[in-house]
Amino acid sequence: MAELAEALHLEVATPLGRALSVEVRSVQAPSVSGEFGVLSGHLPLLASLKSGILHYVIDGREHRAAIGPGYAEVSPETMRILTDQFATPSQIDVKAVRQELATTEATLRGLSKDQEADPEKLEQLDRAIAWCHARLDVAQERV
Repeated sequence: MAELAEALHLEVATPLGRALSVEVRSVQAPSVSGEFGVLSGHLPLLASLKSGILHYVIDGREHRAAIGPGYAEVSPETMRILTDQFATPSQIDVKAVRQELATTEATLRGLSKDQEADPEKLEQLDRAIAWCHARLDVAQERV
């Protein structure tokens, strides 16, 4: 069996450009089928991601970031994530996110009472709420 290299290159790309490009020991990401982990030497994999927390280890220290829905492509040397949303703890304004969450939940409650509510609008609100929760969860490490 071939010896595995210790480093895995992690890249996160958003519509605004490359949000993260680092060498890591391991990565955990939230897929639509559950959380999964990746080490260097991992078999090729494509996964759909949901909003949640991206965990990655650099020099023995765990880092966390909030990511939105997207896709992950894994090869033995690299993990690439394509997502519309990415935030590190220092980029998160907890007060603003809590306000956004309250507003979005109120909108969802209003639409939920409407029996003819647009399913696409309900889905957008559910995703917005999940993104708020991901950011708040990540921010808890610095609050």
